[in-house]
Amino acid sequence: MTDKVQEKGIYWLKIKAYCDRAERCHQDVQQKLMRWEVPHFLAQGWISELIAENLLNEERYARAYVHDHVAFRQWGTSKIKQGLRRKGISKPLIDAVLRDLPMEDETEQALIAGKRKWKQIGHKGVKNQQRMKLMRHLYSKGFGMSILEKVIPLIVQETDE
Repeated sequence: MTDKVQEKGIYWLKIKAYCDRAERCHQDVQQKLMRWEVPHFLAQGWISELIAENLLNEERYARAYVHDHVAFRQWGTSKIKQGLRRKGISKPLIDAVLRDLPMEDETEQALIAGKRKWKQIGHKGVKNQQRMKLMRHLYSKGFGMSILEKVIPLIVQETDE
């Protein structure tokens, strides 16, 4: 009996450390506890405790996710929105967090990522094919068509000069 109690105590300490190391969403914590085969009722209680101790906070997680994926991966809002949905973040919270992201920043990110890709594409092939490659790349990074329509002509024009 005491082994089971000690084992559960160890998992509690492990999940606290897991949440303490980095921002986590509820879904990540639930999946980790499921992998450790912690009973559902116990896992839900622990998640409530983690929230009460402010080790688990969905809004803080969403803001960190947005910041990291914009700053380090140069993702656009579409891809970030999709990633947050996969993590189980609610639509109102996603909209609130993305509302704080300035549109100029997204355009600037698209410009930086586009210039980098344009150098990789080089001057091989037909200009229209190069533009399409660039468009597909930026679209896959999550940038919308309105941003692509602004950015692609600037990148192409800059290299023509």
